[in-house]
Amino acid sequence: MNTSFIPPLEKFYHWEKTIPQQVWLSQPQGGTWRHYTWSEAGSEIRQLAGALTALGVKPGDRVGIYATNSARWVMADLAIMMAGGVSVPIYSSMPEDKLRYVVEHSGLNLLLADDQGALSLESLEDKFSGRVKILSMTNSGGQENWEAMQKKFAAIEGSPVRDVNDLWSISYTSGTTGMPKGVMHSFSSMPFSASQIKTLTGANEHSRFFSFLPLAHMAERSVVELHSIYTGASIAFNESKETFIADLKTVRPTFFFSVPRIWHNLKSGILAGIGEEKWSELLRSPDDARDYGQEVLASMGLDKVTFAFSGSAPIAPKDIEIWRALGMPICEGFGQTETMSGTCNRPDKYKIGSVGFLMGDDAEVKISPQGEILLRSQGNMLGYYNEPEKTAETLVDGWVHTGDKGRIDEDGFLFITGRVKDIFKTAKGKYVAPAPIEHHFTDVPYFDQVCLVGRGMPQTMLLAVSNASHTNRNKASICEALNSKLKSVNDKLEAHERLSHIIVCSDPWTIENKLLTHTLKTLRDDVENKYREVIDRCAEEQLKPVVWAE
Repeated sequence: MNTSFIPPLEKFYHWEKTIPQQVWLSQPQGGTWRHYTWSEAGSEIRQLAGALTALGVKPGDRVGIYATNSARWVMADLAIMMAGGVSVPIYSSMPEDKLRYVVEHSGLNLLLADDQGALSLESLEDKFSGRVKILSMTNSGGQENWEAMQKKFAAIEGSPVRDVNDLWSISYTSGTTGMPKGVMHSFSSMPFSASQIKTLTGANEHSRFFSFLPLAHMAERSVVELHSIYTGASIAFNESKETFIADLKTVRPTFFFSVPRIWHNLKSGILAGIGEEKWSELLRSPDDARDYGQEVLASMGLDKVTFAFSGSAPIAPKDIEIWRALGMPICEGFGQTETMSGTCNRPDKYKIGSVGFLMGDDAEVKISPQGEILLRSQGNMLGYYNEPEKTAETLVDGWVHTGDKGRIDEDGFLFITGRVKDIFKTAKGKYVAPAPIEHHFTDVPYFDQVCLVGRGMPQTMLLAVSNASHTNRNKASICEALNSKLKSVNDKLEAHERLSHIIVCSDPWTIENKLLTHTLKTLRDDVENKYREVIDRCAEEQLKPVVWAE
């Protein structure tokens, strides 16, 4: 273990002592902002920690957070640490069946919740109050609420610390292949990985972060919350989807963490204003791109960003090139709930299409004989809670078997080539890895989401969700462009990989219709089942290569 490592509570106390009057957390609400200094946040955290202790939380007890991102989410997380509990962050979009599984599997003693989740506070009390105590993170509802607890219970005394080997958190995965798995981390595993991020970003106490991706996801929790605690940077929160750009323009973050879907949406907003041809022209004219970039980035509140991090899925290489030409230093990276000691590009050292090279000094990466990416570092998980067999499959001799296939080039850059479990065999008896083929279609301006299918089929097919831009052109011209794209992609593929059809879907794949996980991963089998009828028609009736699934 790195002996110079400082656990997160001690680092929080450092900032509370050295910059007590500096704003740390900023919460928007109805057009106004509530700012918490490090000192004010510390007082509120101690009050909540005292309340949790008075309500029966003992060392090692599981305390859940089922809420949207907010200043109170972060304060609740630290209060659980101070009270000796083990945090169990839960996606606010998680439906009842999976929420019930997490509550029972983790052995939750208490659940902190707001009223913005898939289940309201009233519904939570109705369905779960016999199993766990429900505490409201708003000023009403629950068996106790935030404001009442602050007044009713005495604050915890002093500045409690935790042993570095204590269980810090159980973070549940999205459950793409069944029920979620509870990933266990100690105070010296995932927090250690987060403490290393500042060597990449150069963030400090003058930096500004913007939080909008779910804090229940280990990436946001590490790259924003813990990153802030280790650098002294401030965090501002997004109030809603409707206020996203307005909040960004108010905050003007210096560090911005996002996912490809958001970069795609931002790009769509630019395209709507300048058109596809102008977007492509910018890549050929660096001076024009930089001048235009200053204007467009300022209009979105992103003009002060010095490090932009993207993960979870690939971005079209062409788009990365153009974003960089506009002055947005996007750096793709790779990590997992099981280990965030992964890889990342740097603003001044990168390869487009790669996920960069190792972040931490202690981290190691290698490719197994089967082509799987393996990671080892202090930041690796302890294992899966109450699932020793799955732990033994994933954590072998200190190496996390990521489930991703990849390669490392001569300069140490890691390239992801697909998921081990996503690989399927066609009717021709040969295997196909869908991710590299899907990647060929990420630059199609009409598509928001793509999914390659072909298990047991004569040829593969692409399911693709169309976006609003197709309304500006008729179907005939879009079909012509897609036919041309299909031919160019097939020319690059081996015979057994080639696509017979592109099926254009009008309905998006979402968490709500159960075609995406809570971490926005595509549930491939469910997507394929949804369009089974049109897939079969394409295979049996020899339809034209581009089919519209109305």
